[in-house]
Amino acid sequence: MKRTLYLLGTVAALMAITFSSCRKDPLKDMTEEESRIYITNHDSQANFTSYNTFSIVDSVAVFAGGSDAAKKALTTYDKQLISAVTTQLQQRGYTLVSKSAKPDLAVNLTRIDNSYTNISWNPGWWGGAGYWDPGYWGFPGGGWGWYWPSYYTVYQVRDKQTAIDVFDLKNPKGDKFTAVWNALWRGSGVWDTGNVNSMVQASFDQSAYLTRNK
Repeated sequence: MKRTLYLLGTVAALMAITFSSCRKDPLKDMTEEESRIYITNHDSQANFTSYNTFSIVDSVAVFAGGSDAAKKALTTYDKQLISAVTTQLQQRGYTLVSKSAKPDLAVNLTRIDNSYTNISWNPGWWGGAGYWDPGYWGFPGGGWGWYWPSYYTVYQVRDKQTAIDVFDLKNPKGDKFTAVWNALWRGSGVWDTGNVNSMVQASFDQSAYLTRNK
């Protein structure tokens, strides 16, 4: 009977190993495109058909290293981003004008780099002595204890994002302009120039209300 139980246990273990080795890791098997997240939001009180014109920034603000100070950039990526957003808004019925022409909408573009390197400290499995006290190893009496040397792990987090913010210049509230629509991209490849058009398209596709066309 013991042999039978052992055999069944062995077979079950082998089946579990085989099953786990064949099963796909859903995160590991994701493509770069599938890993990207497009978040859009809008002011529910905004009437997007009431706007006629828009103006867009001539460069992109870049925040990096946790700094609150932005730097202006106009890389190939930034130029493509400006062009793609402009095209989408024009296709939605809005007219591009200069910022001096008092546009109804203002479009801001921002890149955020939250990448950083950090160090973690691990003192051991949980820091306790466990079952085996020092007396077991021939060191009886008080005063003896366990010591774990410090283990340090250096790790890097890479989190790059891109944001599109559209503000209502037509209806200021005091000295404030309301953001009527924004989009945020996160995930792999969001700073790759070759992905810009598809990412802009995806953001506008999930914002059917953002149009002047009735």
